[in-house]
Amino acid sequence: MGVFTGRPWRRGEPIDDAVLSAMRRTVPLDVPVSDCLLRVLAARGVTGTHDLESFFYPSLDQLHDPFDLEEMDLAVERVRQAARDGERVAVHGDFDVDGITGSALLYETLSSLTVDGSRLKCESPFIPDRATDGYGVAGRMVREWADLGVTLLLTVDTGSAALTEIALARDLGMDVVVLDHHIFEERPRATALVNPRRDGATYPNQELCGVAVAFKLAQALRQKDPASLPEAFLTTVLDLVAMGLVADQMSLVGENRILVKKGLERFNDRSSIRPGLAALLAVAGLDRGFPVTTGDFAYQLAPRINACGRIGRVMSALELLLTNDHAVARSLAEEADRTNNRRKEQDARLKDEAIAAALPYVRRGDPGLVLGSSEWHKGIIGIGAARLVEQYQLPVVLISIEGDEARGSARSVPNIDVKVVLDRCAHLLVRHGGHAQAAGMTLRARDVDAFREAFLDALRQQPQTGPVPETYDLDLDLNHMSMRDVAALVQDLENLEPFGSGNRKPVFRCRGLRLQAPPATLSGGLHLRFRFRGPAQPNGGGEPALVREFLAFGSGEAWRRRAEGNGTPNGGNGIGVDVPDREWDILFQLTRSTFRPRGGAYDPVQQLLVDIRPAEAT
Repeated sequence: MGVFTGRPWRRGEPIDDAVLSAMRRTVPLDVPVSDCLLRVLAARGVTGTHDLESFFYPSLDQLHDPFDLEEMDLAVERVRQAARDGERVAVHGDFDVDGITGSALLYETLSSLTVDGSRLKCESPFIPDRATDGYGVAGRMVREWADLGVTLLLTVDTGSAALTEIALARDLGMDVVVLDHHIFEERPRATALVNPRRDGATYPNQELCGVAVAFKLAQALRQKDPASLPEAFLTTVLDLVAMGLVADQMSLVGENRILVKKGLERFNDRSSIRPGLAALLAVAGLDRGFPVTTGDFAYQLAPRINACGRIGRVMSALELLLTNDHAVARSLAEEADRTNNRRKEQDARLKDEAIAAALPYVRRGDPGLVLGSSEWHKGIIGIGAARLVEQYQLPVVLISIEGDEARGSARSVPNIDVKVVLDRCAHLLVRHGGHAQAAGMTLRARDVDAFREAFLDALRQQPQTGPVPETYDLDLDLNHMSMRDVAALVQDLENLEPFGSGNRKPVFRCRGLRLQAPPATLSGGLHLRFRFRGPAQPNGGGEPALVREFLAFGSGEAWRRRAEGNGTPNGGNGIGVDVPDREWDILFQLTRSTFRPRGGAYDPVQQLLVDIRPAEAT
């Protein structure tokens, strides 16, 4: 088992040499590529001439026909009718990055739409407040819009399960178009329900998130009538689509990869980037000339937007995306940054408390964790649950208790569908919904203990497959590589971007390394810096690759706990992590460095340690 992940390791499927030879002849690049790159591509199913061409040269022309989405024709016709008749229209989103970007995109689409020379009247988009409105469509806004004369409501990233609220809207004279990707059991009374994950859906890409479904509506509107939206409109909103897809952890293959890659191009064009996103890059320290990546989306930009929806003023995030005023954008970006700093403080406290509460259950071998507290803010329990999943590789539910009501957030491991598990506990839940890997619920505070037992019983009924292995792509012997070799490989692997769910950065294994010294701690022990012994000079000369340090982000606690024997379900004697002559196997990633030191030479490579284990482990 790995020290950091607590998981076994498994190599990806080996690739036949004949496949590699064929790829080498047909890869559509003007420069030579390494066997390493070809093997990674082949392992991800990209081998044929057409696949390679579309992978390296993606185009919006390669997107699927939006009318292949069920009921898209109904949605398009109802929106066009609203524009033709000058109707008053409202947009309702959700309070995460997907819902906020989706609301911004949908508002810009409707505000730009012209049909037969007429335009609709679009109310300012609405994002519910997590604390006061809760999950789903807000009934109070439905009533308010009805009083204002709204006749068409569009929901994005929400609405599929809003049976009561959509019925209310219809009773008050509103048609409703739902643009969503959440699983639901009963179809609401919507005029159109566009959802790639509905039962019986045949659309080729079920991994669209809410903002991507909203984009498909814009694509369909322009496909129906090219004059109805400005010629370059679809390109102008790709930044929103890319950020939503990455933040919602959708699979970055096929259509989604095209949307994210093109969205990144938009993001990295400083002449066209929207003021709010430029300001967000500035407060995050990402305006230093390096290209923006999906990693920047996931770890820098999305958390700041999400923080507004979790513990801050959610509408400020939407205003940030929509404003054209640079001064306003700067002020809103600074507000998002401050809110995110508060969120990180609360998140750190919650994680410490949750780990302490989890240990007795982990040690007795429970198949999952259900922990609750009246001290935990409901806006950050999802982040805390995800942290505990990383720590223990178990499904986790964290619950915020407020008086008689409790709000829970569930996160799961890849081999367990937590939505199915929650379905088996439905008799104890007021409401619940979500995905296989993430879900939310509301229950009565008095039922928390009973829910814990029901949740654990439901998990015990699931097939027991053990910990999900940590998969690596290839073996890479750093003992025989120079720093120049590694830098060239990093540049080669950048052809695989954008990275994310379904297309992660390649992971390599190197075996039989010895530590120069115990790892140095960074950020108060949160992160670690490793140095391994290497040869005086690798094959081919040059500075040895192992001269460069390895960074292990967020692994300090796991290293310490494993050393003490407290990181395994039944405790133990530890693994002797400080034994100086012990050999280690490592899993690692190679990536471009964006750190420019104040003095000294710039190193273009960063080596990230994914996991480590004693070499004799199997």
